[in-house]
Amino acid sequence: MGGFPAAPMTKSGKKPRILIVDDSEMTARIIEADLVTKGFEVHIADSADKATKIILKKQTRPDLVLLDVRMPNVNGEQFCRFIKSNSLFKGIKVLLCSGENVEELQRICREAGADGYVPKDAVLGNLVAKELDPVAPPSE
Repeated sequence: MGGFPAAPMTKSGKKPRILIVDDSEMTARIIEADLVTKGFEVHIADSADKATKIILKKQTRPDLVLLDVRMPNVNGEQFCRFIKSNSLFKGIKVLLCSGENVEELQRICREAGADGYVPKDAVLGNLVAKELDPVAPPSE
């Protein structure tokens, strides 16, 4: 899998903008580093309140929200419903990112109206492995 693919330019020629919403700063920073090297513009929020402020401003409104499911106060499922039910945000895609098992993630995704999900261990596992892996020897 190897992390996220390189960013294609948006129709307006800007970098695609991603908002990472995760109450773990370390997790958010690891994902941010990978996305920035792939050419995305990245914003981070550690709560639904901070994420809402970013989404409401046109100049920081993301094309995609990478949303942690388990957060204090407003969880990812509730916040996804808020985004998807607001016509102002209809162009924003939402991917749930969680350590939940895949069946649970699929259920939450369906019920919250998310566009998809990414298992957190897959994202972090690939990124960490890539950072720790020495340069692969040339194939014979």
